[in-house]
Amino acid sequence: MPARRNRGSCFLDSPSERYEDSFLEGAGEFHQEGHLDSTYAEFLSYDLRRLQRQFGAFVRDLRELGKSKGRKNGYRDCVFWLIDDGHYIGQISIRAELGTAYLMTYGGHIGYSIRPSRRRMGYGELILALGLEKCPAMALTQVLVTCDSDNLASKKIIERNGGRFESAMDMDADTLRAEGRGADRPAQKLRYWIDPPSVSGRQTR
Repeated sequence: MPARRNRGSCFLDSPSERYEDSFLEGAGEFHQEGHLDSTYAEFLSYDLRRLQRQFGAFVRDLRELGKSKGRKNGYRDCVFWLIDDGHYIGQISIRAELGTAYLMTYGGHIGYSIRPSRRRMGYGELILALGLEKCPAMALTQVLVTCDSDNLASKKIIERNGGRFESAMDMDADTLRAEGRGADRPAQKLRYWIDPPSVSGRQTR
């Protein structure tokens, strides 16, 4: 695991057209590894070409997910981009309400992803810490965060941010497919609870 990354010039920002160039670079990296929907692009019906042609529309659609009315997926999903020195590094989404059975069981309140070229640099731990700081404003006093049992890096990131292990849930074939895993790659979903810093008094790094 890499050393903790200091905040320095890193912060969370709402999706914006001013990060277009570096976002499209990151989206290309996700696409190459088959995970473009880590950016929500495929969920919102964008491929790489449409992202390039209609980036402003994509940003508006992404921000719309966090609004209480007109949301496409049936629950609020507030998306923030991790920015370092003006460049898109990854994103975190915070679901204030666990509005589906999947979220209540496997998805949790928070999901995050770091673009491939910026992994193993400490950004994963930082993006989760910064996301937790936004949770009290959404009336979240306890946060459910999950990871796959074979994702040791994510497990350490959650634990370093104060995660308390609750349980390990088996995933059926449908859930494995939804997670992008085949039946030949079974895993459990590990469930952790975290108190946001203003509730626990814990200082994030």
